[in-house]
Amino acid sequence: MFALAEEIRRRGGRVAFVLGASTADRLFGTDRAEALSEHVYVVTDDGSAGRAGRVTDLLPEAIAAIGATEVHSCGPMGMLKAVTEIAAAAGAASHTAVEEAMACGIGICMSCVLPVTGPDGVARFLRSCTSGPVFDGTTVRWDEVGTLPEDLEGAGAMTPKAGTR
Repeated sequence: MFALAEEIRRRGGRVAFVLGASTADRLFGTDRAEALSEHVYVVTDDGSAGRAGRVTDLLPEAIAAIGATEVHSCGPMGMLKAVTEIAAAAGAASHTAVEEAMACGIGICMSCVLPVTGPDGVARFLRSCTSGPVFDGTTVRWDEVGTLPEDLEGAGAMTPKAGTR
């Protein structure tokens, strides 16, 4: 995220950081974030650094502070879903770097697939390792990560027929 922030700044854009962790000891990069932006929001679950709460508690404030039109995020899936919803409510695009297990790193094992709705409206599995790991958050079907959605293209071919194994 820091390299991305540097590039955004180089191009004349504004940057805000919302950094979160369970405790102060687990926070990463606060000094670097402060060197890149005057808008740094720190939150910990236990309140040992910054405010007590979650990243999503401070995100609307950060978006408003710089008039963000894009939100770039990384973190756990549940948080990314919430970030996507908050960004959409603010009229900002959402670019999410997903945390998926990427066993092989080249797409053969299919362990990193996510259900994503394409521009044609068809849901497909995309491999995080080859199509990502950054996705338009509004296309990821967050509630169906780790499942086989029935309307997913090709899902019927993956469902065993009665009497077969």
